[in-house]
Amino acid sequence: MNICIGLLFSLTGITSLTEIGLYRAAVYALEKFQKDYSKSNISFTYEVRDIRSDPSESYRQALDMARSGIKVFVGCYTSACRKAILPVLEQYDCLLIYPALYEGQEIHPNVFYVGEIPNQQIASLLKFTVGQFGKKVYLIGNDYVYPRYTNQQIREMLYELGGKVIGEKYVPLGHKEFSPYFEEIKHSSPNAILSTLVGESILPFYKTYYELGLNPEEIPIISPITTELEIQTMGPKYAAGHYSCFSYFQSLDIPENHSFVKGMKEKYGLDTVISAVMCSTYIGIQIVLDAICHLQSTERRKILKYLYEKEFSSPSGKIKIESNHHLSREVRIGKAKENGQFEIVWSSGQQISARPLLTNTLLDSMDEEDLWEILVEEIGREVSDGIIVVDQNNKILYMNPHASDITRAKYGDLFDDTHLLDIGYELIKRKIRKPYNAFLILIKKRSAQTISQSKEKYQFGKIVTYNPTFQKELHIASTASQFDANVLILGETGTGKEVLARTIHEQSPRRNGPFIALNAGAIPKELIASELFGYVEGAFTGSKKGGNIGKFEAANGGTLFLDEIGEMPLELQVSLLRVLEERKVVRIGDYKERPVNVRVIAATNRNLKEEIAYQGSFRSDLYYRLNVFTIHVPPLRHRIEDIPYLSIQFLHQFHQYYGKGPLDLCDSALQMLQSYHWPGNIRELKNVMERAFLLAIHEPKILPSHLPEDFQHSSTIKRSHLAGNLKYMEKQIIEQVLQETNNITEAAKVLGVTRSTLYRKMNKWNIRNKKTQ
Repeated sequence: MNICIGLLFSLTGITSLTEIGLYRAAVYALEKFQKDYSKSNISFTYEVRDIRSDPSESYRQALDMARSGIKVFVGCYTSACRKAILPVLEQYDCLLIYPALYEGQEIHPNVFYVGEIPNQQIASLLKFTVGQFGKKVYLIGNDYVYPRYTNQQIREMLYELGGKVIGEKYVPLGHKEFSPYFEEIKHSSPNAILSTLVGESILPFYKTYYELGLNPEEIPIISPITTELEIQTMGPKYAAGHYSCFSYFQSLDIPENHSFVKGMKEKYGLDTVISAVMCSTYIGIQIVLDAICHLQSTERRKILKYLYEKEFSSPSGKIKIESNHHLSREVRIGKAKENGQFEIVWSSGQQISARPLLTNTLLDSMDEEDLWEILVEEIGREVSDGIIVVDQNNKILYMNPHASDITRAKYGDLFDDTHLLDIGYELIKRKIRKPYNAFLILIKKRSAQTISQSKEKYQFGKIVTYNPTFQKELHIASTASQFDANVLILGETGTGKEVLARTIHEQSPRRNGPFIALNAGAIPKELIASELFGYVEGAFTGSKKGGNIGKFEAANGGTLFLDEIGEMPLELQVSLLRVLEERKVVRIGDYKERPVNVRVIAATNRNLKEEIAYQGSFRSDLYYRLNVFTIHVPPLRHRIEDIPYLSIQFLHQFHQYYGKGPLDLCDSALQMLQSYHWPGNIRELKNVMERAFLLAIHEPKILPSHLPEDFQHSSTIKRSHLAGNLKYMEKQIIEQVLQETNNITEAAKVLGVTRSTLYRKMNKWNIRNKKTQ
């Protein structure tokens, strides 16, 4: 039997410096395992894809390989890339071996987390820093998921240790100019600098520190990321005297590591250095391949079930696989030496259990494997409602993706429910367990009947909404319409961004001027410049005789709407920025500057901050030039009180076009519309209503039978039994775990309760277990 493993690493891109090492460790692990188990009936091959430090590329490559039948993946170094492929893993029931340290707050059923997490690494690092150097810490990191979430936890942990963050800065991925930041660092006089910089930003940061003559004995850089690999690339002298924290260092003096280092050097050369993430890559692959051979299966559930509670010897010492898909491990702190290796100056001396879901306020007082956490994780993935866990101070400890989408909050924020009732939600709050002051909050979308029909209407031009959140955004739009400042409209596809842009124009003093729209995603890359700026005759092959004006000149005196601005090629963004700043345009093939008086409104369904941070595909200076007024258009699923009005408006439009047909819809049909998720937003609603209108062309009203099959058997309705009663969910989870485990003892371990507690709950729910106990 041949099994292909999918390798997803950035062989190019801003994190390739680190990820090429991971790729090498993965290849070595696969080849070594194949050699050691040459008599096995399973042969392993691999297919590697370059994800280029790009979450979108990660998704595309993972999807392509999953469609080809690959069931086990390794890689996706950044959290953004990991999160990007989760839908693929879920859809094709694949397993990802994730080797990198990360920010925690996740236990995904399709991921085996091999890297360190904050309660193992960051907590150890901070205790060491405060004890050895002092309580004042300066934070600097790249502007993406891991540094921001990690630093959020660092602030809280420091507070409990009596420490203080005296400065905090974030830079785009790949940023290389750090002199201004060191001026601020010197002025604030910290006891230590805690760096969460990654990839290409690490090298110039350490070099700038060295060149400014700063002393590691006075203000050391302490990092959970910088390894022997980055030190080799930058030059050991720049890192000497600084500290890093990992479970593994190449200098670790144990037999398993000696063998590992020797094998890597034999394959890749004597100058090969090995990082903690490379070691984690090797460990994760060896463990999973061993499980596959034992089980004769690549089925995700079987692999993870087989691995639970097992212990292994590894190059980093003894490790144990926990039921939350993470590793218990010993953690160490190393001081970089002149030879590029680390001297281990501190060790935990024992394994530290992985607790990915807990904030530091509960680290010492709560057992993570309690049933409520597993229950919340399982429920959170299954229901369409929001699930949030808060502590006694209303601080968010956990939230599922739906809750994050609804509230726009993040882990560690104080939960504020004041606006949720206004936008069509109800909250059910339950205390989780008496000894702990923690509460579970279920955020449910209210039905059509329970939403007040007396909502205040707000109108901006032709746009009408009853939704308080959208009303606030339209108020911003109304203000923006009276000025010439640039506007950036953010929203999912189909939410009506161009309609809003046109309305801003129509309500502005420029209303009598032209409104010109250009979709940057719908025009070939090589033609965008000529469309925007125009061209003179003979500027390029096929150019029009006499030349042509561009959109900027066509919009003179009015408004230019640039849709899908995130798709604009990077090299053209410089030219666009220049026009916005100078208010002059030069046609292609010409040298003459032509003044233009244009107000620019841009729109995108992308997160431009992430585009700037993750791969540098959007210029930060252009972003800030466009982002004077930012308007968020909520998705339709957050505007359910607007669905009756929009539906009726569409019916009247169709009636006028076709000359007959229904002008209303029944309550049950409306309720189905308001219960649907609407991934296509208003555009999808219009299509659904036109289909229903034509099917009911001779009827007085739209009925449920006129709606698509998806609406009549929607996943929301299928899952309503889960969302309706938390206690019943507990019963379901227990039954599921009993079915997937061999006996009561194993089930109790997975659920994180004692055998007696599990028996009591089984008795309470009248659950019968036929398996041997």
